[in-house]
Amino acid sequence: MLKKIAISQLRAGMYIHALDGNWFNHPFWRTKFLLTDPADLQTLRASGIKALWIDVQKGLDVQAPTTAAEQPARPADAPT
Repeated sequence: MLKKIAISQLRAGMYIHALDGNWFNHPFWRTKFLLTDPADLQTLRASGIKALWIDVQKGLDVQAPTTAAEQPARPADAPT
């Protein structure tokens, strides 16, 4: 399944299907690849690309924000 995400949501392990925008605006010769190199992640974030498409069947999905109900309970005697 393809999903459009903001560049700020991108993380290693995601499969990039397409970069949003003109191909002149990014430094990669390919647009479909598994993001594994931290340097590639930094390059993408610095490139000015605002959004991209990921394939969640080939790589990681966006992490869902944790809610208060999903967080482990804190003991009553724990310092605040």
